[in-house]
Amino acid sequence: MDNWKAIVYLLAFGQGFVLSLSLIVKGINGKRASLFLGLMLLVLSQELLNAWAMQVHYHSRPDAIPFWNLQSYLLLAVATWFFVRLSTEPGFVFNPRHVLFFVPVVVEIAIRCTWQAYRRFTGIDLPSLLENPAWFFLTELLPIIGMIGVLGVYACKLQGFYRSWKKKAVSLSLPTRFRVYGLFGFLVVLTSLWIAGVILDWPVFFGIEVLLTLCLFGLGYAGYVTPEFFMLPVLPKEKPTERPDFARFDDQVELQKLKYTFMQDRLYTRSGLTLDDVAAHLQLPPRYISYLINTYFQTNFNGYVNSLRVEEVIRKLADPAEQHKTILGLALDAGFSSKSTFNQVFKQHTSKSPSEFLLVQK
Repeated sequence: MDNWKAIVYLLAFGQGFVLSLSLIVKGINGKRASLFLGLMLLVLSQELLNAWAMQVHYHSRPDAIPFWNLQSYLLLAVATWFFVRLSTEPGFVFNPRHVLFFVPVVVEIAIRCTWQAYRRFTGIDLPSLLENPAWFFLTELLPIIGMIGVLGVYACKLQGFYRSWKKKAVSLSLPTRFRVYGLFGFLVVLTSLWIAGVILDWPVFFGIEVLLTLCLFGLGYAGYVTPEFFMLPVLPKEKPTERPDFARFDDQVELQKLKYTFMQDRLYTRSGLTLDDVAAHLQLPPRYISYLINTYFQTNFNGYVNSLRVEEVIRKLADPAEQHKTILGLALDAGFSSKSTFNQVFKQHTSKSPSEFLLVQK
């Protein structure tokens, strides 16, 4: 009777696993939001594989491969956190120090595998790790607490987004509403069932598996086909309504000095360039420089600098004298500090990845 469930779970796992790997590879190549969506999908795909194993009693087989030791719910909370940051904050960049957030996941998996290996090779019937209250809290309850916190932040960001659009009297179409709220709604329902099963001990396991099978992979495909699918739409920019009190400066004179300095001295090629650095170079107040850029270029300081860097890379791509350099080399020469930052900024300014841009140029 339950064989059909096992087949469905196994097929759903296979589909989800392949899709998660595709998203992870796409994320490693530059689309960071896809990386973390892939990690989220990987954890939930493993849950379906575990459901299959329970249906066919795979866990009790003497020759069973303990794949369940490689599953960590901590990874779901951490990956969701970074996905939320990347999909709601256009300026957020995942950098090497953020890898430290994944250390608890690695430690948990290492302890699980070591515990299993010790039991198998010594024959000693050790108790399950879940019987330890501290372990149960860290691996079962803490991920739930983490997901509640992440979803709370996600909800606040979505609410702020909605208020901004309402304030600007811009209506959201049905597809846009699905983009904005679809994944959030799915995660809220999933977390609610998770709480009901683990904390309240309600019989919701089957409901969780049905939810994963029916909903998750549709959202996953949307994220794979269009990596920006879950990114919040860009709000219309507001132009400054009043000029700060910089009466002693002539905007046009200082604006020409700003342009000349950036282009002649190529300040934008300095990695890590800050507003204070430019202010010191021009001997102008940082707030006034920010005002000039916001007013006359309709962007902020980082956006202005990055646009000049992207233009520099595009110019050099067409320069025969620069053909011996890789595109990453050109990006570093232009002032970008890393490949991931360059890929993200280039896509924002040209609507194409560097590789896609090169194909069009050819």
